[in-house]
Amino acid sequence: MLNSEQIHKELNRIGLRLDAGKKEPSYAYEHPLGNGVYLYVKRKDGRSIDKAPLVLPPESLSMKNEIEGIAGLKVIWIPYKSTSLRRFPKDDKTQYGYAADVSTEAAISQLVSIINSKAVESGELMVETLEKKESMMHPLNQILFGPPGTGKTYATTEMAVTIADPDWYERSKTELNDDDLRHVVKNRYDQLVQKERIVFTTFHQSFSYEDFVEGIRAETNNETNMIEYHIEEGVFKRICDNADKNVIKNEGLGGEDISQRTFWKMSLGNTQKEESDEIFSECIENNYILLGWGGDVDFSGCENLTQIRKEYEQGYPDEKRDFAFSAVNVFKNQIKKGDIVVVSSGNSRYQAIAEVTGDYQFLDDEREWFFQSRQVRWLKVYEKPRPVSEIYGSGFTQKTIYGLKHRKLKFDALSGILSTDQSLEEAEPYVLIIDEINRGNISRIFGELITLLEPDKRKGGSDQRSVILPYSKKAFQVPDNVYVIGTMNTADKSLAQLDLALRRRFSFEETPPQPELLSGVTVHGIDLGELLNILNQRIEVLLDQDHLLGHAYFYPLKSMENEGERAQLLGQIFQKNIIPLLQEYFFDDWERIRWVLNDHRKTTKGTQFIKLGGQSNLEQLFGNEIYESLSDRRFHVNVNAFTDPGAYQGILNGAGS
Repeated sequence: MLNSEQIHKELNRIGLRLDAGKKEPSYAYEHPLGNGVYLYVKRKDGRSIDKAPLVLPPESLSMKNEIEGIAGLKVIWIPYKSTSLRRFPKDDKTQYGYAADVSTEAAISQLVSIINSKAVESGELMVETLEKKESMMHPLNQILFGPPGTGKTYATTEMAVTIADPDWYERSKTELNDDDLRHVVKNRYDQLVQKERIVFTTFHQSFSYEDFVEGIRAETNNETNMIEYHIEEGVFKRICDNADKNVIKNEGLGGEDISQRTFWKMSLGNTQKEESDEIFSECIENNYILLGWGGDVDFSGCENLTQIRKEYEQGYPDEKRDFAFSAVNVFKNQIKKGDIVVVSSGNSRYQAIAEVTGDYQFLDDEREWFFQSRQVRWLKVYEKPRPVSEIYGSGFTQKTIYGLKHRKLKFDALSGILSTDQSLEEAEPYVLIIDEINRGNISRIFGELITLLEPDKRKGGSDQRSVILPYSKKAFQVPDNVYVIGTMNTADKSLAQLDLALRRRFSFEETPPQPELLSGVTVHGIDLGELLNILNQRIEVLLDQDHLLGHAYFYPLKSMENEGERAQLLGQIFQKNIIPLLQEYFFDDWERIRWVLNDHRKTTKGTQFIKLGGQSNLEQLFGNEIYESLSDRRFHVNVNAFTDPGAYQGILNGAGS
């Protein structure tokens, strides 16, 4: 039988190569036949696979008779599932195809010929289906824009869940009514936030590149009591790293119960120094973990903390720190074979998980550092660190090595991560919500990363790009499973004023006021949908469409059944929201505010929200010589109008009671 590498080479030879610039999925070779049809060949950590290495697309089932006639090809007509088959459709949750054994190169050519002939026959239909699927996908970068109170931030909750967990959302949508759906969507949103699959932030004038991408922060080391300067990830870099689940090693424990194992946290070198990458790579390559404490002292004969301290002080007489002795004792005597070690990367991330397989060894190989070692089997190693919150109920401390608390370990998540059945963790969608995106200085916040937001410039894109970050000096790419949703208030800044670089890279969805959502809700005999519609028509004439009133201000009234309570709340809405917003819109031009509220047409002054004139008339204030040449420009808010039904009725018809 041909192994995976032989099949891969043969497919390349006959011209089925991955497009230039594109990257293979981690655990498969991807071979495009055209018209959206692919063949996959399994692979694993650079080693060839002998058992059923070729994977056919799902539509090959319709060609079963022709395919079974190929000599040297045996297909297992049971769905083989793996997220590495990224171009295949999903069966429930996971992409699937049909695995096959191949014994001759000729069989590969015959298979390609059969699939190609069918693809040509149905090519037009397949292209149409792909285009339809593409049009239904959410844009990677989008901005919801509209005036205040139109539910932009509110809408991002459901939108983020729809993107991050579409299968769950579709099931819930079919099973629940609108009110119940909103409740469970919010709960699911909170769960995804806890898992760091959804992240929410708000831009403001002081928000910077250091907050968004990375910066330097001072922190006190718990062990040494010294101040250290660490490179701190910003919100955008953090979610990008979380989304990039590229696995370097994946052995797993075969579904074994791990709830009785002892877990340890360990740092392999200082993550803020260059030594960290070097030590980490050495450990992965040689299947061991290394400890820096203890220097070049051999502790092989030390069975307890007292003996370790004595040996340590003989080699380093000036060492008096208890944590140094303790770290060596834990590493040498307390960690046992079969224990699980989680390798940290800072206090909030981990990068690898290993099973301890050997006793303590002192490395005497003319090295200059990290002499203390333990043999391990690497169960999971990620290219980029993962959030600790995935597997543990709190962040790590800076202590080099210590036991993790069982009550904080998330065993369900750990079992999934360490299962050998999971050849590749699915590249799940991640969502970053940026509220008030137009209030930040885009050039200052995004910097050089603004280009990497473009779909084709992202990792795996046709023109993928990377940049070297200024603080960490590491290459950075934006994964293609990170979605960015922004909201912008057009009353603060119109689309025309928005940063051009941002406008070119985002799609825009307008969220206008929806008075129809308030239709049928009445207060003082007035339909609130009609009331909002009239107010907005006047504002649009006097100002523009960017400064309308959103329906969300009045939405709480829908759930209130008591007329008296509705009337009281409407008064509060007008007094605390509507009037102040109109003041902002019209820059305290009270005359125009009166026009919006129709106060100038109300025959009864008591029903006017904004009254003209003061307690004393102009003649009393200035005398006969002056008052006739003056125009009274005194305006004040009439607080009694907020509880007067006529004040609201007069907005519509101009005839207050």
